[in-house]
Amino acid sequence: MPTATRHSMWMLSALLSCAHGVARAQSIDYGALEQLFQEPVTASATGSPQRVADVPVNMEIVTAEDIRRSGAYDLPGVLRHVTGVDFQQWTNDQAEISVRGYDQPLSQRVLVLINGRQVYADDDSFTPWSALPVELGDIRQIEIVRGPGSALFGFDAVGGVINIITYDPLYDSIDTASVSAGSQQLAQGSATATLPLGKAGGLRVSGGARSDQDFPNAAAAASSDLTGRINQRRDASLDTTLKLNDSASLRVEASTSSVRENLFSSAYQYDFDHFDTQSIKGQLSSDGVYGLLQLTAYTNYLDQVSSVGVLGIPVNLRDRISVAQAEDVFKLGASNTFRAAVEYRHESTNTSPITGADVFYGVISASGMWSWQLTPALALTNALRLDQLVLGRDGYTPPDYPFANSDWDRNLHQPSYNSGLVWKLGDSDTVRLMAARGTLLPNLVELGSLLAHEPGLGISGTPTLAPTLVDNYEIDWDRELPQLRARLRTAVFYQTTHDMTVVTGAVLPGPTGVYVTPQNIGDSNALGATFTVTGKLPEHWRWGANLRLERLRDDFSTAAATHADLADPRQATPEILANLNLGWSAGRWESDVYALYQSRTLGLSSNGFTAATQISVPAFTSVDARVAWQLNKQLGLALSGQNLLHARQLQTSGEPVQRRWLATITAGL
Repeated sequence: MPTATRHSMWMLSALLSCAHGVARAQSIDYGALEQLFQEPVTASATGSPQRVADVPVNMEIVTAEDIRRSGAYDLPGVLRHVTGVDFQQWTNDQAEISVRGYDQPLSQRVLVLINGRQVYADDDSFTPWSALPVELGDIRQIEIVRGPGSALFGFDAVGGVINIITYDPLYDSIDTASVSAGSQQLAQGSATATLPLGKAGGLRVSGGARSDQDFPNAAAAASSDLTGRINQRRDASLDTTLKLNDSASLRVEASTSSVRENLFSSAYQYDFDHFDTQSIKGQLSSDGVYGLLQLTAYTNYLDQVSSVGVLGIPVNLRDRISVAQAEDVFKLGASNTFRAAVEYRHESTNTSPITGADVFYGVISASGMWSWQLTPALALTNALRLDQLVLGRDGYTPPDYPFANSDWDRNLHQPSYNSGLVWKLGDSDTVRLMAARGTLLPNLVELGSLLAHEPGLGISGTPTLAPTLVDNYEIDWDRELPQLRARLRTAVFYQTTHDMTVVTGAVLPGPTGVYVTPQNIGDSNALGATFTVTGKLPEHWRWGANLRLERLRDDFSTAAATHADLADPRQATPEILANLNLGWSAGRWESDVYALYQSRTLGLSSNGFTAATQISVPAFTSVDARVAWQLNKQLGLALSGQNLLHARQLQTSGEPVQRRWLATITAGL
């Protein structure tokens, strides 16, 4: 090993060891570590700062530079070219993100966090991306974990994790504003300002607004659902970190967002939805003789109004979730790091469109992690989590309802685990062997908060659902290619989904008709591989390419064969996903081009709430691009576009996606 490399590795180990005692997850000075070692550092997986090459999960980090150079105006647009990420654009403002297949409208399998706070909506197990209260300019990095991570990252992380890390006002001073305009009548603005509080800490405030017109939609125009609708988004957030003393700090985050947007529902029907969110979070960190103790509490409020709703009746769901967490990260000797944590959460959602009742649960969770550095080249991390859910319902039941409130008196006990062996074979090669089980507990919509009835037909959740379990086994190999100034990352995985849930899987008789309810329909298996290579060329160029190959095999109930339960993940998951990107920068100019290829799929289209047909989606290639000019240190101009090859292109079983472009002016202090 060259002397300089050996010295850098020694400094990294020493700094990370020191940082471990005073840093956990979002409390570390990411900027200092990234600047020193010229690569992003994460603390999300184990509680200790680590390079991506050392974490016991398959992780990729999207940096602030990557976000800027993507040319995207929203988070899904940033993520669409990441290895192994499935992207589906259903309306102008609704894109769905999944990891390793199984994407669908209101996709359920990825846990999304902002600074460790869950923004994934528990009431229907999906992420309302447009309603996330974060501006792209606030984000330091986005950590994408491929594969289950429930034991390491928390509740419902079954297919993957997306952890959004914003700038910490204790360490980072960000003052910027931008305005954008473009096709589809797009108008957007955002601003971020940081107020240093001396040695006591810092305060950051940010906010933004956007409006645009949706893609033309023949089906929506015929039903008057979306005709003339304008998508609107507003959000604001406050983030402050205070140093209480040399060993303790307090971070408080508050946010709000309001969104009005066209939406494609999990029943494959168009709707116009309102999302209003509020949240507040406090986190107290204290470093002492017993390790780094963190106490975290937050409350999320989500109001969702669906104009078309169910059976043509509007739906109004008000979800409330409160979470309290305590954890301790500590070391025993130089080679053993432990994390012990407990968590309590309570969630409640009203019934709608038939009102007068609430469905709720309380979850007590305990988890533990042990990271053991067996040798300088070999590390083993094991984590275990146990969730105990206590379900309940109170309030009104319709006269013809096939359930009583007592049917919701259930307890669910579900373990999850993560195990990863990281083996450094030399200066250039790292191998990871991993096994994991993630748990997706039934959500409150599936459990009965959705409740509608028309003569002869009702729609309802059911208290009898079993959790969905995802087992994942994989081997990864990372190799540095110094001659090419590049890095190769490969992974082979086998994944099994047990007791997959669908929204219209069962029909129950009632006194005056039938009720359609969700159901566990069976298992699904996925075998796949990913290949990623990134590098830099002399002087001004950077490049990257990635490929995902995946094939699914389903073992579902008879109804799935006719798509009556609105599920067909095998046909809807592309067997081939490929991305290429090439970037150039020199002086005040920079430009980037991204190309995406997706193989042929078969998507679903609704013929009513309980029937669907298949739509053939041909293989397609889409191209995004951005060119930017920095006028001076404070002012920059950028022109970017998405889906540039075609004015309209069929990419899902919904309406064709349109070409989009936008121009942006950015000012920074």
